[in-house]
Amino acid sequence: MPPTANPTSHAHAPTPVWAVLLFTFLNSIGSAVLYTGLFFIAETVYGFGAGELFGIGLVYGLTYIPGARFIGPLLRRIEQAASPRTVLAWVMLAAAALCWLPTLADGSAPEDRPSAARGAWALWVVIAVYAPLSGAMWPMVEAFLAGGRSERQLRAATGKFNVCWAGAIVATMPLIGPLIKAGPLLSLQLLSGVHVVAAAVLLATFRPRPGRHAHMHVHPHPPVYRQLLNLLRVLLPTAFLFISVLSPYLPGALRGIGLPVQWATSIASAWLAARVATFLIMERWHGWHGRWSTVAFGAALLLGSFAAVVVVPVVADGRLALAAIILALAGFGVGVGVIYCAALYYAMEVGSAEVDAGGTHETLIGLGYTAGPLCGMASIWIVESGTLPIANYEPLMAAIVCGVGLLLGGWGLSRALKVRNGRGATAATQTQPQHAQDGIGH
Repeated sequence: MPPTANPTSHAHAPTPVWAVLLFTFLNSIGSAVLYTGLFFIAETVYGFGAGELFGIGLVYGLTYIPGARFIGPLLRRIEQAASPRTVLAWVMLAAAALCWLPTLADGSAPEDRPSAARGAWALWVVIAVYAPLSGAMWPMVEAFLAGGRSERQLRAATGKFNVCWAGAIVATMPLIGPLIKAGPLLSLQLLSGVHVVAAAVLLATFRPRPGRHAHMHVHPHPPVYRQLLNLLRVLLPTAFLFISVLSPYLPGALRGIGLPVQWATSIASAWLAARVATFLIMERWHGWHGRWSTVAFGAALLLGSFAAVVVVPVVADGRLALAAIILALAGFGVGVGVIYCAALYYAMEVGSAEVDAGGTHETLIGLGYTAGPLCGMASIWIVESGTLPIANYEPLMAAIVCGVGLLLGGWGLSRALKVRNGRGATAATQTQPQHAQDGIGH
């Protein structure tokens, strides 16, 4: 981020990692409730069908993108009037207020209206407003995390960041089902308080602005980092395309094999737990840096596991289906974890850890959030139009999503190879940076 007039060294020193991680943990509870958990609330409380659930996902993606894309230019425009810390605090307070909208809408509706029709409109408003707030928030958080850090410090910080936000979602998801059973909107009400606490943590512990790199001390990154970043900038939205199809699909699929909602949210978190385990491994072991094979492994596992999750309920039932879904979800989580962790690391290392680097990273995530529901809605349209029997819905969706994933992966690889060829033999051969040998630890 460009410096303000007469910046002080204090203003641009790195924010303590522990403070960013605490803030991240609290806001990742919001990610669990307001994205993954909201599909269970919509399906269980308001009776949303598959098309409406994909519609929620589509609205989330479409509104997430502008928040992530324009937060960097906005901060530069208002930097004399408000620091990033101040902007983040206002985002927290807006999110806290927004969480009460479904409760207010439900309470103001006539009592004789069915529960599915009372206040359901508020869910659409919440998702359409919360998504851009979230899209704007995470690039700023990533900038506070990475600003003023590079090399080993940056790798350690991003590794802990990944474990922290993903771990918070895993810890929250099993609670959503019981909370829905105790009170349909209780999870949203509690989330409001979490955002208020996050605002207090932010104001008490963050520097006014992200730290700045001392560029004269930063070693140039290996050319392979740029190549892998080009590939991962395609694979990252592809991974979130898969996620944004899976998240609306899971509530109905798990209910279809007989799981009650209080158990379904726990089972749905299996891929989230596997993602945390992957982040832990990649945070401790650095041998994956600069390796093409790591990215290829993550992409292949993502593709195969997703297809298995979608198709298993069609070919099996009972305990066999449940066990197979859990195993496939775990593989899916590993694939997502590999792609996300690598994409964030290369984006921060190559992009100098500025808000714009995080903004690009989050904008790509928003593109995936948008494309996934479109694939799901296309599958529904094809079977509802009579083009294919409804029994083919799950295999059709798997084929469409995996086909799109393969096309995007091929395009991303061609982008990476163009950079490789353009850089010549040095870029082609330097695929093992020295610090890839750092091994376990920091």
